[in-house]
Amino acid sequence: MLTLYLVRHGQTAFNAEGRVQGWLDVPLDDTGLLQAQRVAQRFSAKPIQAIYSSPLRRAADTARAIGQACGREVIFDERLREYHMGDWTGLTGEEIAAITPGFRMDDPDLAIPNGESAQDMHRRVASLLQDWIMRHMGETIVAVSHGGTLGALIGTMLGLPVMRRHPFAFGNAAVTKASYENGRWRLRSLNDRCHLREG
Repeated sequence: MLTLYLVRHGQTAFNAEGRVQGWLDVPLDDTGLLQAQRVAQRFSAKPIQAIYSSPLRRAADTARAIGQACGREVIFDERLREYHMGDWTGLTGEEIAAITPGFRMDDPDLAIPNGESAQDMHRRVASLLQDWIMRHMGETIVAVSHGGTLGALIGTMLGLPVMRRHPFAFGNAAVTKASYENGRWRLRSLNDRCHLREG
């Protein structure tokens, strides 16, 4: 069996403002730095064999905190980047709606202007999942990424239709657990943030 913990990065100022980040390299804010430490503590006593991360700073710094707690180096993989949001980068949902009337978010072949499509994302996360199955059977690994990417990973695991908006939400520094056994993925927990509670 392969056990996989998926972690969303800690909070950034853009998260707090409701702005699309995409590939923009926004750092963790003070809240996000605290969240990174708390999620790292959660993994400190677990036998983790590998830690993967998006190279974007908000994920990388969250992953480094986990790596320090677990005594593991972080492996950076471009396939864990957030959706490439192209011309929408830095905008709020309201601003996107104002400049793209009639845009259908459920069209998997439609790319964001100067960004990528849901099919593009599906291809890269599907190849990543296959690599993990080949490399890490019998192990427990952590992957730190972004809300859109985590949704695509879970959707791909469960064989859901390829679309931009899956029915999943991931809070900052939330942990989702999945396992691969007997030729199929199983979702064990989703959007767990108990480690962020005071006390």
